[in-house]
Amino acid sequence: MIFRFFTLLTLLSLPTFASADYINTHDGSHLTGVIKQVTPDAIIMATEYAGDITIQRAKVLNFATEQALSTRLQDGTTTTSKIRALSNGMLSLSSTQTPTAANDIVESWQPNQTDPEVLRQEKIRKDNLRKWSYAAGVDITGKKGNSDESSVAINVVTKLKGKQDVLKLYGSLDQAEQDGEDNSDETILGFEYTNYIYQPWGWYVRSEFEQDDFEDIDLRTLLGAGLSYRAINTPDHSLAFRSGLGYRHEKFTDGTKEQSPTLDLGLDHDWKIANWLRINNELTYTPAIDDFNDYLITHDSGLIIPLGNSEQWQLRLGLKNDYKSLPSAGNDHLDTSYYSRLRLSWD
Repeated sequence: MIFRFFTLLTLLSLPTFASADYINTHDGSHLTGVIKQVTPDAIIMATEYAGDITIQRAKVLNFATEQALSTRLQDGTTTTSKIRALSNGMLSLSSTQTPTAANDIVESWQPNQTDPEVLRQEKIRKDNLRKWSYAAGVDITGKKGNSDESSVAINVVTKLKGKQDVLKLYGSLDQAEQDGEDNSDETILGFEYTNYIYQPWGWYVRSEFEQDDFEDIDLRTLLGAGLSYRAINTPDHSLAFRSGLGYRHEKFTDGTKEQSPTLDLGLDHDWKIANWLRINNELTYTPAIDDFNDYLITHDSGLIIPLGNSEQWQLRLGLKNDYKSLPSAGNDHLDTSYYSRLRLSWD
């Protein structure tokens, strides 16, 4: 008696497909299990012998369910009912009296779940939302002894990013002194807007303003506009190129001025190689159209390493190059900076 009692308990505890749903296919197969979802393209069935399986709707002759499913029809109405296969190839919904063609069922889902169409529309809405993000970094170095040296560099970037466009605002301040005398004083402000009107192609417009006492630049203004091409666009890897026309105006501390139309070429590359490492590269090349020997190249590459479990605090190890082919008298062509930057980013 005790043995029979435990045997009964064991049988009741096992999953059962005795009153299972079924699917009949055009090739004569008869599949049993529990139909979890009917999508516009397939039917997903949980089986005892193969786990969840997916059958293409084009291969299904008819199907039936023992449990009620929420079902949306072609006319947009939604009902919760069991589905029965009729002998003439039609389907019967227990909530209606009129037979339904299999193609009239758009999709079905478990009644305790959200309508998949609602989830899809919500995802589209979220994907199209613009989202602000912010990042601020600071480099501070100092030295005491045979010489007194100190430097501070501040970098701030703000982005408004959506599925179709990106607005970037940025600024940096770099100041340094040695033995009480300034040896670096550079300020940069800029913005860039890109709109991908026809993925992966888009258009952009940008502007940058620079002041640098040690390059004798009272004000350098760069303008650019043209086409952008986003070759890679995933959450962990992006690569974009730009090509357009621009204008460069330079006013020097001695009062002289230079100006010329330019080409405006560049790339922006960002790649999350692993959870602990991201690489970022930016490159801009602006040659004067009337004299290709007169050009500017700016380059900034950095390795970004999260600090701790959060990606808010980061360490950026970078290399920055500014090259001017025709510098003012007494200045070098190339200005190279190596930096380690403590960076805070947030949404």
